[in-house]
Amino acid sequence: MRLLARCLLSFVVLSSQPGRCLLSAAAKIDEEPELAVDQVRQEAILEVKFAEMKSKYGVDDRRTLHVFFELFDLWIMLYRLNKADKALAEILPACEWRRDDLSIKAVQALAFTRWKQGRFREALARFHEMEGWLGKNPALAENIGHTYNALGEHGEAEAYFQQALQLISETPAAADSNKGGILLGLAGIRDKRGQLAEALSPAQDAYNFYKARDQERGWESSLTAKAAMQLSKIHLQMGEVHAAERKTREAIRLFQSTSGEDTPLLSGAFSRLGEALVMQDRRSEAWQAFRQAYEIEAIKDAFDLTEIVILHNKLVDTHLGEKGGLDRAAFEGHFPVLHKVLNRVRRLPQDSNAGAYYKLAGELFVLGANCQAGRPLLLEAVRLLADERSVDTSGMIRQSVDLVAYCDGTYKSE
Repeated sequence: MRLLARCLLSFVVLSSQPGRCLLSAAAKIDEEPELAVDQVRQEAILEVKFAEMKSKYGVDDRRTLHVFFELFDLWIMLYRLNKADKALAEILPACEWRRDDLSIKAVQALAFTRWKQGRFREALARFHEMEGWLGKNPALAENIGHTYNALGEHGEAEAYFQQALQLISETPAAADSNKGGILLGLAGIRDKRGQLAEALSPAQDAYNFYKARDQERGWESSLTAKAAMQLSKIHLQMGEVHAAERKTREAIRLFQSTSGEDTPLLSGAFSRLGEALVMQDRRSEAWQAFRQAYEIEAIKDAFDLTEIVILHNKLVDTHLGEKGGLDRAAFEGHFPVLHKVLNRVRRLPQDSNAGAYYKLAGELFVLGANCQAGRPLLLEAVRLLADERSVDTSGMIRQSVDLVAYCDGTYKSE
């Protein structure tokens, strides 16, 4: 749910007149078909244009800023969070002094970026700052609701989602709003409370909302995929594995066509598919799905070691549960993604968290009959885990030492 919610935020569309806000939720996603190939091409064009405008007119010129926000829309859709974060360090000061619509756009852009980076408290502060400037509107209420939901403050989240629905009903300009996103937010809250039957109805309504809008506009959207993901989660928890698999495969197809083959949205989708396949005892297909999720987690801007560890364990557990013995050759196929993740973990603080991953990676290398790669990682894991005092790491250390002994040919079972 965390990744799904991270993708449901709605843009508040600002008019060209300072201080005025149109009461509707929209973004570039509403204006034209989502085609990842076209978005990447347009991104390259706008990046050149932004650099030229900045050089010619300066970063605080309105013409330059208009190009930036057009580019930012694409960066958000393509999850270019590092690019957005770096640019906003320059854009925000250039906009804050203006006290006009561009000031609000800059704050909104920062809030969206912080949200997708998982820095929810910072995002919430910015959304509330916008609320103070603009007053109540459906898109902003929805965004605040999703943020409280991500923080686990479900009472506040539900209040804002209900407020958003009420504002939609009272505001003619919000007729083409993101009602589906609000319904998905409510479905997510009920899901977290274990109220699966109550969650299913708004999730289905959201899916139907987006499907109908896709049909009316003549193209499919990533929002339909996100609704399909919420439905698949509920179906899976209710034991309806075939329905869960169908909706997940639909989401994967839509994410790939609208957001690209490497969008972070696919990580959760492939992981969900793996879970559905495991429940059907289709383990060979399942570990392939988990590996695809792992590969995407390895390269995304908002690198999350916790998500990496969860996926790693799902992948290994799926192999260990296969009938007919351990297929060591299959583990060798996972080595490339391990190297990608290891390169990123080495750039993190070298503490027990890094040590925990080195242990997992070392174990997998050993399972794949590669002690040459696994043994040094296990030794590094022992060193880092030994320094941890807040939790008991003795079991992890003992397992690592035993595997080193196995690689050295000195291991003796007790």
